[in-house]
Amino acid sequence: MKPVDDSKSKYSNKSFWRIINLLNLGLIFVIAYYFILMQVSGMIAADVTQHIAFLDQYFKGEVYIPHPIWHTGVYYLSRLLEIDLGTAASLFTAFLITLYAVIIYKVAQSLDGDPENEAQWLLITIISLTIGPFFIMSLNPNIYMGPGSPSVWHNVTLTTVQPLALLSVFFTIKFFTSQSLKYFVLAVMVMILSIFAKPNFIIVFLPSLVAYMLLKKYFNKQQLLFALVAILFSVTALAYQFANQYKSGEGSTGGSVVFDFLGVWSLYTPSVTVSILMALGLPLLITIFNFQSVKKSEHIIFSWLLVLFSMILFACFAESGKRFAEGNFSWSWHISLSLIYIFTIIEYFKQYFSMPGVVRYPLLTMMLYQVYVGWYFLIGMFNGISYRATIDAFPLF
Repeated sequence: MKPVDDSKSKYSNKSFWRIINLLNLGLIFVIAYYFILMQVSGMIAADVTQHIAFLDQYFKGEVYIPHPIWHTGVYYLSRLLEIDLGTAASLFTAFLITLYAVIIYKVAQSLDGDPENEAQWLLITIISLTIGPFFIMSLNPNIYMGPGSPSVWHNVTLTTVQPLALLSVFFTIKFFTSQSLKYFVLAVMVMILSIFAKPNFIIVFLPSLVAYMLLKKYFNKQQLLFALVAILFSVTALAYQFANQYKSGEGSTGGSVVFDFLGVWSLYTPSVTVSILMALGLPLLITIFNFQSVKKSEHIIFSWLLVLFSMILFACFAESGKRFAEGNFSWSWHISLSLIYIFTIIEYFKQYFSMPGVVRYPLLTMMLYQVYVGWYFLIGMFNGISYRATIDAFPLF
């Protein structure tokens, strides 16, 4: 009997998972493309048509857009391929969603101690992309409105910033733990780029960075220089954006920023406290039941800081005037939710076999239920149900 060639077996396994991953990414791209195309045609409630209109005005010099990356990408893709803006928007947004899936997979791979956990990384990617908040109809009949969600499908600028936000946290932690110049440069680059994708992320990233450095006592010259560069460039870019957005009192796109405790959040939920617990229940429980390992995970610590500051931002501030009810300060909350879910889900699967069954299986059940909620919500949008819709009847509950 011939001995098994381990190198051939490993190569065959790698080839198999390479094919599976390519098929998965292809499927994600195709589904995302048709999903956005349906938004463009008005079959699905979303803001993509509004942003296409802004895009046209922006390149004519009629309006100011503080986050022009998506608009610029769509415009130049349209010109390059000689296609209409709607098709270009569908292609570019599908590319961003697929890129986000690739980054989640690579982050999970990087943080995993086992180099051959391809199935686990793929599972983490699919769950992280589609998981919704915990949902009980009797507590809040809206899935998305109120609690928020780690997966949001109707806002293209949020889709644009999510890959950059994930990379910003990942590269920042890499820099602080390795002191590598490469990660210094990469972290600053994606961080600054994120401001022009959607500035809501950097608004909570900067205070989280300061709190993280104080918490971990990161005060050497390279670390302080990183913070200085990040804060200097970010504040300069934000000052430019806000000066243009609110330059004439009511401004070209909305009113001024005002303090209003829970004024906007309470418009969309009967109980803000319950909504927060529904949104954060899973990552909070994973953190509590794996506290000894979680406290060593700087990605999770940083993400919890983002959650804290985004919660404060959404709870305390609003835009005056006609944009008050739009809740534009909630976007930081959604971004932070996506990050804390990604890193705690990665941690859950890393610690899966070390957890007692009495902890492992209830957490898995809760996670799968929230994936079910996420798919129910996404399929509902495909069927023309608005993300703002009240749920009258929900299977299982």
